[in-house]
This record gives sequence, C-alpha cells and structure tokens, in this order.
Amino acid sequence: MAPKDLKAVLTRYHRVVDGLPDNSVVQTLCALEAVRAYQVFETVFWESTDDPIPPLKRELHRLAATLEGVESEYGDAVFHQRIAHRVGPAGSRAHGTDADVKTVTGQLYSSLFTRFSDRHYFSEATDLLRQRIERNGIGYDWLKGKKGLDAGCGGGRYTVALAKLGAAKMTGIDYGRDNIRDARRRIGDAGIGAVNFRHADVLDIPYRDKSFDFAYSNGVLHHTSDPERGVRELFRVLKPGGHLWIFLYGRSLWWEIMDVLRPLSAKASRQQTQHMMQLMGYAPNRVFKFMDSLYVPIIESYSARQMERMLKAAGFVGLVKLPRCVETPFFRGINEMLWDNEPYAERRWGSGELRYLGRKPH
Repeated sequence: MAPKDLKAVLTRYHRVVDGLPDNSVVQTLCALEAVRAYQVFETVFWESTDDPIPPLKRELHRLAATLEGVESEYGDAVFHQRIAHRVGPAGSRAHGTDADVKTVTGQLYSSLFTRFSDRHYFSEATDLLRQRIERNGIGYDWLKGKKGLDAGCGGGRYTVALAKLGAAKMTGIDYGRDNIRDARRRIGDAGIGAVNFRHADVLDIPYRDKSFDFAYSNGVLHHTSDPERGVRELFRVLKPGGHLWIFLYGRSLWWEIMDVLRPLSAKASRQQTQHMMQLMGYAPNRVFKFMDSLYVPIIESYSARQMERMLKAAGFVGLVKLPRCVETPFFRGINEMLWDNEPYAERRWGSGELRYLGRKPH
C-alpha cells in the first residue's frame, strides 16, 4: 500500500478513473496521460535524489484534475464508441484462466522483443550481463563450458549472451511463439550454433530431471500464476551441483505507484497504446519498459526474506544475493543507487532488484 501521505490524492484519483466513460476518445486520452505520468514517475525514481513523495503527490493531483476534465468533456454520446478488444482488469492478479494469462503475456513480450535491433540483441545484453557478473564478483565457473537453460528467454538475447560468455550449449524456452521464431531467425542469420530455442512453459518445463548444469531465469516468474512451481521446476531440471541465476522484483514504492497507474492504462488496449508510442517515436527499449510495467497481466514483488524462503523451500542451498547491477552512460541501475546509499534510494526502491545465485545440492 502506498504511503499514508498519498492517501487523499489517491482516493480522488481512483474515484475519477473509475468514473471515466468508455469510448474511443477517452481511451486515447487515457493512454496519453498514462505515458506522460509514467515519464514523470521515471524522472522522480531514476533521476532525482530528493524525497519522492512531494513530486508524486503533485503529479497525481495533476493527473486527477486532467481526468476530471476528460470525464466532463468526453462523456456524452457523441464520443461513445466501444472497441472490440479490451485489456483485462488491472492489478497484481489477472482474471481469466491460466492459459489466457500465459497467452496474453507471451503475445505482449513477443510484440516488444521482436522490435529490438541487432545491436540491442547481440551486443547490449552481453555487456550488461558481463557487468552484473563482474561487479558481483561471482566469476564464470558456474556457466563456462556448461549446458544451460534460459527459462523464459523472451527474445533470446540473454540466451545468446550466456553462450558468448562461455556456456557450451544454451537452450532458451518461452511461451511467446513469435519470440521463438524471431530468436531462431536471428541466430540462424548470425550463424550461432551453440544455442537453440523451444516454445515451452516455464511452469511445466519439457525436459527430464537433471538435464542442465545451470538455469537462468531473469525477470520471468513474477509474471506467472505460480512462481513457487516455477522455482521447483528449475530445481528439478538441474543436475546435482548445478546453479540457478534468478531475478525477481523486490517490493518497492515504484511497484506501488505502478499499481496506481495500471487501472488508467487499462482503459486503452495494449495494441492501441503501443502503436501510439511507436508513432510518437519512442525507442523499442522505452516502449518495452512501459509495457512491461503496465500491461503484463501479472506482476508480483517480494521481500528478500520471501524470495529466500521460496528458493530454500524448493531445495536450493548456498544462496548468494547479488547486490550490484549495471551502469551505462544513459542508465544507472536500481541496485547501484542502493549500493551507493543515495539519498532516499531505499524509500524509492525498497528491496531493489532481487538477484540470487543458488545451487542444487550434490
């Protein structure tokens, strides 16, 4: 739940959002306002070292006032035009069957990852992963010369990165069929032979027990209906002594604010908002961040204690929390802010990004 000093403005904001009319003009305006608010929130969380609460309050008041104008100006029958496709109700848990959630999630990420340039695909991911490994001082022994699984590989760029950093053979699985097709095309064009891809579910991994030397699951299970089952599946397919690299969202004010924004973004379809952002000139990685936060059906976040409990319950031992992340000329990672004890970093980011290296006992 968001801090108490945001309670009054959140009450006003939610009342207005709930009362918005359902027509095509309002959908477009809601999409635009969601994009604008998201940009303001990004500035507050990533670029400022001041107390985040005052600017968050100002933006939420502005947003509520703007939406009140939308409600009064575009609520009449002249603009009433329902569209066929609607995004499901927002929030941590999506309605519908588990198959529906998997399909929507797969389609969302396929529409995003396939737009990445070859530079983002082949070079950027390798550089970022190398930074995370070296800054955390964990070395490469857990992957070099080993057979690995990238569980929930998306477009496959980190699957390729793991191979480039020394894995002998990599298998990437993902529920997005377009992701898998695009990944196969890219590695085929590049002549990469140590990587293969397969359409599959991370909650029901189609490989025998003890099939892999290491498993990599980077920002995936918090978007599934049963993360605990996913962790157990990763444990099952690992050989004794094999390692797991896993990343899940840590609880923070950022995700509380995203939960506030999700009902607004849900007024417009994902396709409508994504197309609008592309027309406005947003780069693929910017579109990805927005969609990843606001349109994926399920988002969960955890405290470090909860995540460690889940990993231990599945059988993993020797857990090593990886506190460092990445820094580029254009981006400073969340965990770097926490590592350097920047002012108000903990208030903004809470548990940060929870990355662990664990091991299956011999």
